[in-house]
Amino acid sequence: MPYKMITAASETVTLVGPRKITLRAKAIVAFALLTLYLVLSGAYITHERQKLLDIVQNMERVHTELQSIAKVMTAVTHSIATLGDLLNASGYSAAYDDVSSDIESVEAGLTELKELSAEFAPRFVRFDADLTALKSERTPEKRIALRDSEVVLFMTVDEIQRTRHQQSLYLLTQYRDLYSRITLHSLLLFLLGLGIFGASVASFFTRLSADIKMLESRSTAVVNGYRGAPLPVTRQDEVGGLMRSVNQMQAELLEREQQQEISRQQLFHREKMAAVGALAAAVAHEVNNPINAISGIAQHTVNDIEAGRPPDEQKLCRLARITITQAERIGAIMRQLADFGAPRSPAAELLDINELTKATCSFIRYDRRFRDIELTLELDHGISSVRAVSDHLTQTLMNLLINASDAMNGLTGRRGLIRVLTQRLDGEVVLSVTDNGHGMDAAVQARAFERSFTTKAAGKGRGIGLYLCKTLVEEGGGTIELESAAGSGTMVRVHIPLNKAPPNGVTQT
Repeated sequence: MPYKMITAASETVTLVGPRKITLRAKAIVAFALLTLYLVLSGAYITHERQKLLDIVQNMERVHTELQSIAKVMTAVTHSIATLGDLLNASGYSAAYDDVSSDIESVEAGLTELKELSAEFAPRFVRFDADLTALKSERTPEKRIALRDSEVVLFMTVDEIQRTRHQQSLYLLTQYRDLYSRITLHSLLLFLLGLGIFGASVASFFTRLSADIKMLESRSTAVVNGYRGAPLPVTRQDEVGGLMRSVNQMQAELLEREQQQEISRQQLFHREKMAAVGALAAAVAHEVNNPINAISGIAQHTVNDIEAGRPPDEQKLCRLARITITQAERIGAIMRQLADFGAPRSPAAELLDINELTKATCSFIRYDRRFRDIELTLELDHGISSVRAVSDHLTQTLMNLLINASDAMNGLTGRRGLIRVLTQRLDGEVVLSVTDNGHGMDAAVQARAFERSFTTKAAGKGRGIGLYLCKTLVEEGGGTIELESAAGSGTMVRVHIPLNKAPPNGVTQT
C-alpha cells in the first residue's frame, strides 16, 4: 500500500511499500499452519494405527484358525485311534457306527477351516473322496483307505498348525514394533510441534515487545526534542504503521519547529523594527542637538569669512574639536541603532552578558519614556560568558525595562528609578531589573506571567511581555522569578546557567 514519507528537508515523497500484513492475518496464518501440522500429524498417526489394526485383525484370524485346527486335530486323532482299534472287529456296520461321530467332528472342523480360508480346500480333497467312498460302500478296504487319509490329514493339519503358530509369533512381533514406533513418533511429533509453536510464539512476542519498547522510547525522545535519524521500519503490520507514523510525526514536528522559529525570528525582527520606529523621534532629537551645534559652528565660520574678519587659529581649532566631538556623537548613535536593528543568529552562542546589558540600556535611554527616569547599572565584571540566544536576552531585557518604565506612570512624591544588576550566584548568572514604581498586589503578581493578562489600559498593552520573557528564558534553560508589593516597586530576576546550552544546542519552539 502506498504511504507518505516526510523527510527532514520538508520534502514529501509518496512511496509504494510492501503490502501490509496485519497482526490478525499473521495470527490466522499461524493458526492455519498449526492446524495443518496437527492434521498431517493426525493423518500419519491414523495411518500407522490402521496398520496396527490390520495386524490385530490378522492375529485374530490366525487365532481363530488355530482354534479350528485344534478341534480338527483332536477329532482326527481320536478317529484314527478308533479306526485302528476296529480294523479287525467283526461286523463293519457296527464299527462304522462307533467311529461315525468322530468322522462327523472331523468333517465339521474341515468345513469350518474351508470357510475360514480357501487355501485349505485343495489339501483336503483326498479325505473328502475317501469319506464319500466309505459312506457309499462300507467295506474294509474303504475303511482302511479312510484311516490312511486321516493319517495324511493329520500330518497336513499339523503342518498348517505349525505355520499358523509362526505367523502368530511374527504378527505379535510386528504388533509390538509398530506399537512402539507409533508411541515414539507420537511423542516426537508432539514435542516437535510444541517446540516449533513455542519458539515461534516466543520469537514473535519477543520481537513485538522489542519493537513496542523501541517505539515507546523513540516517541518519548521525539516529544523531548529528538530530531535525528528516523526509526528503521522493519515490519509491515500495524506496528510498522506506528513506526512510519512516529517517523512522520518527527519529520512534521521538525518542519513545524523550523517554520515556527522562522516566524518567531520574523516576528521579533518586526517588533524590533517597530521599537526602532517608536524610538525614531527620540533618536532624531538626540541627533539634532549635535547637528545643530555643527550647523552653528559652520554658520559662524561663514559669517566671519563673509565679514572679512581675519581667522583666529585658536578659535578655529576649538570649533573643529567641537565639530569632531558632535560628529562622533552622531556616529555612536547611528552605530547603536544599526547594531540593535541588525538580525542575529537564532542559535545559542557565548555572550558577554555585561556588554549586552550596557548596549541594550544605552539604546533604550533614547526612548522618551526614560527621560525622567534614572537608569543605573551595577554590573559584576567577574562574570564569565553565558551561552544563550542574543536576540532572546535582548528582547527579555527590553520588555523588563519597558514594563518598569510603564510601572512609573503617574508616580508622585519620588523620582522614577530603575536599577539593572548582574551577578554570579551558585553556578549561574542573575540579571535583575528593579523599579520603584507602583508594584503589584498578590492577585496580580500570581497572574503576571499568564499569556494575554495585562493591567494596562486598552490599547496600551497586549499582555504578552512577561509571558514572552518567561518562554524565552525557560527555552534557554534558565528561570525567571518576580517579587513585588503594591506601592513598593517590582524586582524581576532572570537566572541564566553558566556555559549550559539549551536543549539540542538551539532554541526550541
